[in-house]
Amino acid sequence: MKKVTIQDVARELNLSRNTVAKALNNSDTVSYETRYVVIEKAYEMGYSKLSPVVLNEFKLRNRLNESKTIVVLTRREISVFWNSIIMGISDELNKNGCKLQFNFISEQDEKNLVLPLDLQAEVHGIIILSVFAADYVDLIMKQNIPVVFLDAPSDVESISHYGDIIICEGMNSIKKITQDLINRGMRRIGFIGDTTYCKTICDRYNGYLSAMEDAGIEPDERIIATYHTARKFYKMEEVEAAISAFPYMPEAIVCANDDIALFVIRCLNNRGLSVPDDVAVTGYDNVEGMSQVEPFLTTVRVGNQRLGRRLVQQLMWRIQNPTFPKEIVFIGVEVILRQSSNRSIKDAGI
Repeated sequence: MKKVTIQDVARELNLSRNTVAKALNNSDTVSYETRYVVIEKAYEMGYSKLSPVVLNEFKLRNRLNESKTIVVLTRREISVFWNSIIMGISDELNKNGCKLQFNFISEQDEKNLVLPLDLQAEVHGIIILSVFAADYVDLIMKQNIPVVFLDAPSDVESISHYGDIIICEGMNSIKKITQDLINRGMRRIGFIGDTTYCKTICDRYNGYLSAMEDAGIEPDERIIATYHTARKFYKMEEVEAAISAFPYMPEAIVCANDDIALFVIRCLNNRGLSVPDDVAVTGYDNVEGMSQVEPFLTTVRVGNQRLGRRLVQQLMWRIQNPTFPKEIVFIGVEVILRQSSNRSIKDAGI
């Protein structure tokens, strides 16, 4: 059988060889509809050099694949918070007739640049739930598979050209929480969260700073812990060390998430201090089960299952629209003011 060439495809479609060549290379200089017609004809004629990216686009549009395979990559930091996101991902993938392959990435694999074996099979999309090192992300992107990230490094631009990024709003919500503390008469307000880790923590810290600035309060750096730690303050010992380094006890501590807030409450209780009577404490995430902690924690509700579904929806859109500009999507959240911040200076006798 004669080998099908670009010229053969061009002749069949009455197009120039140059146009067909650009279409087969998925060039933006050729309209999407023209690319589709060229890809369809080349596939029908048995053209053998269609790239996986182009072929996948054609297959998806025509539903030649009975199901798509989506890989989720994350570190081994699964908790109730992450479980509910994964449930949302699973539900939405099932709705779209997709198969889910879930992969934990160990610290060693990330350091040694070892990808999961699943990526060597036919994969249609990747959802990345953790903020991985730049060289590991580079390795993933070399697979030429559409990617959607949940969150981003502090330097968002380092990955914004790779794929779409879904980010939970953090600045305005934490600003609102900090303003509520200020309105209750508190001025000595601390913050704990590793801002070197990811954009969402940076956004929450900036919300805290913005509220303090609007109120004309100079933040005291001595009661602010935003430096890098090995476990990003997801460890009791790291939170204990941060609080021990404070020269005095703040009137309130704004925490980057609920896990840190829970550690802070435990550290304060170990010191014989109660929340909110002695120190107000706030979090972020509205982690399920945290409401069992006394006092109820002031926090921010993300809607994790909804977030998981939104990640899949963005990935499905990206698979079908591979040439559109990459997007950064902010997800709305809800501030929940509870007992842990319900403290006033008058109540404290100050």
